[in-house]
Amino acid sequence: MFGWDWLAALVLFELATGYTPGPNNLLAMAIGFSHGYRDALPHIFGAALGFPIMLLAVGFFLAPIVQSHPGAYRILQLLAVAFILYLAYRIATTDPRIEREALADAERGRAPVPFWQSVLLQWINPKAWPGAMSIATLYTVPEHYAGSLLAAAGVTVVMIFGAVSLWALAGRWMRRRLPGEGTVRLVNRSMAVLLVLSVLLMLR
Repeated sequence: MFGWDWLAALVLFELATGYTPGPNNLLAMAIGFSHGYRDALPHIFGAALGFPIMLLAVGFFLAPIVQSHPGAYRILQLLAVAFILYLAYRIATTDPRIEREALADAERGRAPVPFWQSVLLQWINPKAWPGAMSIATLYTVPEHYAGSLLAAAGVTVVMIFGAVSLWALAGRWMRRRLPGEGTVRLVNRSMAVLLVLSVLLMLR
């Protein structure tokens, strides 16, 4: 039903947005550092399940609009493209010192996060809302909207679990150390390129 180009575009989007610094990942790193990977698992599972639940809620609310007004879907798609390109620019130009300060802020709250608290965190995460809107509009197939949304939610569970786990493991092993600023810039710019590539795949 959905081609490899659809899956590749969605995975690239998830890599660029899910593996970069954000509330979920920085919190996972802080918990991993101070308590270890096992104690970070409730937060990891909460993020991996909380965002797809939010995605489905947002997506199925949009479903009647998509089915009744195809033009509205196109408008939402273009808005999602604009957001992703803006996000790519912000990621590419982020000052690594800001990320280091954000990590220090996250590490001050070292208590492990309960599962349900992590699920609810997704609804107040400013990074989650635009991401859910983008997936529901740009990374779905209008002719099979419900099926593609459910498939996207399934892919998202796997990608978020991997991303948050990686940051928790990084916190456990890096022990307060981040790569040099030059390396951080290189990673950020690589993520920005992945975002742009993802958009190009979906707009072919």
